[in-house]
Amino acid sequence: MRSALYEGWVRHKRFATDATGDVAHEFRYRTTMLLLFLDELEELAGLTWAWSTRVPRPVWFRRRDFGGDPALSLDESVRREVTLALGVRPAGPIAMLGHLRTWGFLFNPLTTYYVYDDAGEDIAAVVLEVRSTPWLERRRYVLRGDQQTQRFAKELHVSPFLGMDHDYVCTWSRPDDHLALHIGNRRGEERVFDASLSLDRLALTRETMTALVWRRPFMTYGVTYGIYREAWRLWRKRAPFFTHPNKTSKKSKESGHTRG
Repeated sequence: MRSALYEGWVRHKRFATDATGDVAHEFRYRTTMLLLFLDELEELAGLTWAWSTRVPRPVWFRRRDFGGDPALSLDESVRREVTLALGVRPAGPIAMLGHLRTWGFLFNPLTTYYVYDDAGEDIAAVVLEVRSTPWLERRRYVLRGDQQTQRFAKELHVSPFLGMDHDYVCTWSRPDDHLALHIGNRRGEERVFDASLSLDRLALTRETMTALVWRRPFMTYGVTYGIYREAWRLWRKRAPFFTHPNKTSKKSKESGHTRG
């Protein structure tokens, strides 16, 4: 079985720059994440009563917890996104790095899809599915598999404490014995914010799947708690607050109508 558990560290670092109002902030925490090959989901669910792809269980893969057209399978929605962005439709397996709904709750700030080439050996594309807080919007970014460092424009207002006038710089590695993923916010050459994953692979077996349910039962709740805890700390530090662009646009339109 190619699916696996990964354990390690998440680290966020905000730099004291003009873009952050000279407010620096840093934290890290341990995490356990799943790397799930989408064509193995049914097999995995059959290993333990605690997992399901069809009905609520302690660990539940629910299609609508992830992005893309809900009328399509998750595999097909990712494949179509890659085809649209890169002009080539990879036929190899897709591995998803993230969390599943656990004890009824799920929030994935980032879900990463590794799309393999037709031979199933090399990475043809990496898809980053970003979800915002607190608006719960989603945006997918498709990266080429032959370039492990890429820069692209930010297109989703992810956090109220960072502006939109940024680019992302993403560096990734294959999900082998060690997995690394780094996403940095840049404004021109200004280094604004860095987020990174450093994880080591563990076997995904019936025993480790069941243990995950009881050893880390509130793992997905902890992700959301951590986001709001750090937001409160930034607010205490008087970090600048950036209104959602949709609200700014709406206010401008209303102001224009009033003047008219």
